[in-house]
Amino acid sequence: MADLSCNVAGIKAPNPFWVASAPPTDKLYNVERAFRAGWGGVVWKTLGLDPPIVNVTSRYGAVHYNGQRMMGFNNVELITDRPLEDNLKEIKQMSVEWVLPSDKSPNILKWLHDG
Repeated sequence: MADLSCNVAGIKAPNPFWVASAPPTDKLYNVERAFRAGWGGVVWKTLGLDPPIVNVTSRYGAVHYNGQRMMGFNNVELITDRPLEDNLKEIKQMSVEWVLPSDKSPNILKWLHDG
């Protein structure tokens, strides 16, 4: 089998196929599933400080202006609705179970474990 390992910005991964920041990366359970399935890494869903929960039912919006109809995107990012503490706790737990040893891990892991 071919070696697909890579190093991007100092982060070593078994392959270049990562799961993007989205609902599949919003909690430990989903992230663990991605790693068990063979994904090279994940980008955790966007975090915030006590984010207000804003779930729009449609990500598309329509505007009528000057007799013309226009369409655009609403809140595409959809920041996580989970508390920051919960996410940081799960990221720390995930890093212990799934990430390379600390001498090869990004600085964020040192911050998580020391903080």
